[in-house]
Amino acid sequence: MTGIDRSDWALPPRTNLPYDSPSAEDLIHAVQEYLSQDLLPKSRGSDSWKLRIAVNSLKIAIRELNQRENDQIIYSKIMSDLNVTSESELSAKIKEGQLDDEFSNLHAQLSEIVQRKLEVANPRYLDTNTDSD
Repeated sequence: MTGIDRSDWALPPRTNLPYDSPSAEDLIHAVQEYLSQDLLPKSRGSDSWKLRIAVNSLKIAIRELNQRENDQIIYSKIMSDLNVTSESELSAKIKEGQLDDEFSNLHAQLSEIVQRKLEVANPRYLDTNTDSD
C-alpha cells in the first residue's frame, strides 16, 4: 500500500469548506432548475403562477448569498458616513431636518442602498430604468 487515499480523485475539488458539496448555492440552483425546467412547463393556472414565484424566490436567495457580504460592508460604510447606527436613527435625523444641508450626499447614499437592494430583488428593474440617472 502506498498510503495515498485515491477514493476521491474523481470528485471535484472541495470549494465549500467547511461544508461538503454541494454548496447551498448549488442546492438552490438544482431546485430552481427542477422547478423551472421540469415542473413549470407542465403546470397551468395558479400552479404555474406559484411555481414562477418559487423560482424567482430562489433566484433572489442565490443573489443574496452571492452579494450579502459585500453589500453588508457597503451598507455599514454608508451608515457610518451618515453618522447613524440604524435606519430608525437615520429616519429620525431626516425627519428632524438634521441632514438638510447634506441633501446631495444623502440622496447619493440612499440611492446606493436602493440600487443594491434592487440588484438582489429584481435586477431586471434596473435594466429597464437606467434612463432615470
